Amino acid sequence: MRTPDRSVPHVLCLGGGYVAIYLARALRARVRAGQVRLTVVSTENFQCFHGLVPEMLTGTLQPTDVLSPARLLFAPGDFVNAEVEAIDLAAKQVTVARQLDGRSLPIAYDHLVLALGSTEHLGRFPGLAEHALRLKSYSACFAARNQFVEMLELADMEPDPVERRRLLTFVVVGGSFAGCEVTGELSEFLPFVARKHFPNIDVAEIRIVLVAATPTLLPELRIREPWTSAYVERAFAADPLIEVRLNTKLASASSEEAILSDGTRVPTRTVVACAGMSAVPVVMGLEVERNAQQRIVTDRFARVLGHEDLWAGGDCAAVPLADGGIAPGLAIWAMTVGRLIGRNIGRVLDRAELEPYRFTGLGDACAIGHRRAIAKLNGVPINLTGTAAWLVWRGFMLLYLPLWQKRVRVLFSWLMTAVVGRDILNLRGDASMNVSRALFDEGQDIVREGDVGTSLFLIQEGTVEVLKRGPDGNETRVATLGPGQQFGEVAVFQRVRRTATVRATSRVRLTQIRREAAAMLAGTSVVRERQLGGAEVPTPSADE
Repeated sequence: MRTPDRSVPHVLCLGGGYVAIYLARALRARVRAGQVRLTVVSTENFQCFHGLVPEMLTGTLQPTDVLSPARLLFAPGDFVNAEVEAIDLAAKQVTVARQLDGRSLPIAYDHLVLALGSTEHLGRFPGLAEHALRLKSYSACFAARNQFVEMLELADMEPDPVERRRLLTFVVVGGSFAGCEVTGELSEFLPFVARKHFPNIDVAEIRIVLVAATPTLLPELRIREPWTSAYVERAFAADPLIEVRLNTKLASASSEEAILSDGTRVPTRTVVACAGMSAVPVVMGLEVERNAQQRIVTDRFARVLGHEDLWAGGDCAAVPLADGGIAPGLAIWAMTVGRLIGRNIGRVLDRAELEPYRFTGLGDACAIGHRRAIAKLNGVPINLTGTAAWLVWRGFMLLYLPLWQKRVRVLFSWLMTAVVGRDILNLRGDASMNVSRALFDEGQDIVREGDVGTSLFLIQEGTVEVLKRGPDGNETRVATLGPGQQFGEVAVFQRVRRTATVRATSRVRLTQIRREAAAMLAGTSVVRERQLGGAEVPTPSADE
């Protein structure tokens, strides 16, 4: 960063989302005039427009259509691409760390804006961190896009009907906006692409299970607009590919199935988590007032209670509304709070009276695939559904894209999709994670006798049993393994099929190490292994 002018008030914003975008717009004239300095800190050098993520997931839009460069959004303010490490309210200083090597950089401020949003609650159910697709970050969204296409590719060549059914079952967790939009988009995308490009897939095999802990879908709209929930529920009930499970939670997830709170086991390779957020750890460490949801409580000016120079907006803040509620954690509310904070910081500098938050919303819209949506505009006594609502929804998406360049790109992608169809590229990188975590529940097979070994496993928690099948076809237990022990290395290093089945006897957490990484850890390489014919391998474990 260039040497700052200490005589100019410095506004520091932590987080590069909607709050930061509209804060920057509100302060832009003052920044250009040299009346204030603005710095935005974010771990990503782009902003992801989550309203269009479902269309990116299913190939309607290109992956970068939903991204806007941070340095265009926040200019002429400064941008720092780093992670927030610590916040010292007393010293009015924030410490950030660059992601290359963790090197720290202190940044002093006069006004601090907390807009770090929320993070996924990875402990919400066992297996979430290990096996569920999450849509909070862009990298996770991109991985989900590739996963959907990969499941079709694998199912197209899978001869086993049981495994093919597992590959073609998609579990979506969460009955709010994101869950309903992803479910609707999948119900349009999967059968359309399967019919056109995957001749070996029977569309009737595709199954989309929407799991909602609430008694209705779109619970945030149910109270004030009950027709919205009713319309979406009717639309999904009429879709033969969609199965809605209300009043149901996801109990756990593994690489082969999802277990629901009612005991139902759904064989699947794909679980998409669209619900459950928690506060960012660095914000949780601040000594500020919070509500029951751990959101930072502000006054009606979006200023954190008890602090004259601390502001908060977005998912991490509880900004009071005129009717007694708080601003929802949705984009339009973050935008308007960000604009309010920018104006009120300007009013502080001008020694003027602060402006209270008066926004009451523009309405609500939710797209559910097949060119259908629900839309309700405040003050307009018309309940829009179907194609008309879908057009209104698309209009709002264009309106709130932060850059005109992205609006042009999105319009072009919509036009091209209508002409040439959806994009079905699987853009996963070759360098997939070679060491990962895995979770299995009691009774689930981790490896099966006869399978080709591609990974070895280290047991972190729980127990497993090693089973060998005899000539009569019956399985016999030959060993029990627990924390600190491993299995699977013989099949991995000798490239032979598994000689035993390993089954979880309790909930078990594992570290899974794939062949290439295992070879490196063993001080050898796949090439050398082939040259030696598998002679130099670790001592066989109990399962092999």
